[in-house]
Amino acid sequence: MSINLPALTKDKPQTNRDRLAVHLSNESCASCHSLIDSIGFGMEKFDAVGQRREKLTLTFMDVEHGAKRDQKPVKVELDLNTQGEVAGLKDSKFSNPRELGTILAGSTQCQECVAKQLFRYAMGRRENVNDRPVLRRVYKDFRDSQFRFQELMVSLIKWTEFPPGGEADASGSY
Repeated sequence: MSINLPALTKDKPQTNRDRLAVHLSNESCASCHSLIDSIGFGMEKFDAVGQRREKLTLTFMDVEHGAKRDQKPVKVELDLNTQGEVAGLKDSKFSNPRELGTILAGSTQCQECVAKQLFRYAMGRRENVNDRPVLRRVYKDFRDSQFRFQELMVSLIKWTEFPPGGEADASGSY
């Protein structure tokens, strides 16, 4: 089911947060939007191309009464509420990208997820039960390096090419 967002009008201008609230009124939409929208709201001080803005500026032309060539557009500025939260992480409220980065960098859940996602990308598949020792080792190396991504990549190559506990036989095979 698709829910259309309310139209923007000069009589009822709305922020993205206000417009997206309609998704929370539908259970099938809310299951995802309650997870993703809040992170996006924390980025509202940046427009679609990443330019910083303090307010949301909406521009309207009076098309109902036949816009004239010399007619000036009507601009409406709205305050932005940039409070966001990461669903599933305790104490994860933030109001700017720097705060979000601090929260994610300090989250063991996020750190482990970075290691797991790199594993999936590098291996071209999802992990399975046999991969758990490798994932634990790769995460440990990542943590011990103070979360240097380059060290994560090196560790992943090292532990997937030469699995922990593996002994080479006479031919050099594991």
